[in-house]
Amino acid sequence: MLKQDIEFYSPTTLKSYNLDNSMRYQLNMLGNLDLFTRKHCENVANLTCRMCEYLHAGQAFTIHATICAYLHDIGKMFIPTEILAKPTMLTDEEFEIMKQHTTIGYNMCMKDLKLRPYAGGPLYHHECLDGSRISFWTY
Repeated sequence: MLKQDIEFYSPTTLKSYNLDNSMRYQLNMLGNLDLFTRKHCENVANLTCRMCEYLHAGQAFTIHATICAYLHDIGKMFIPTEILAKPTMLTDEEFEIMKQHTTIGYNMCMKDLKLRPYAGGPLYHHECLDGSRISFWTY
């Protein structure tokens, strides 16, 4: 069997899907607030897209999964900057606030008809397959 080298990062792949203006606006706001989170969202989306391509997923599924990945941390727009960018470990109270970004992002998507189909990305990205929450969080 011929070994195939797969590059799972492609900065051009995500942009080829021509995200809706509403999504671009939301993500630009996120990028202005926190550049690290914006870059993380782009990287997760590109990795998702490349994995879908590698698995030969259909184009509609690939686009949907990529946009969900791109929007997964959109709720962090409403997390206070002093918590989001804190260089040291979060306190228990700050951690509880940080964990709210999943439901904030979900609610934000549900309020926008164009973002509504992608609401699962923000809501479930810290959840296990069995529905339980991940006990450790990395940001």
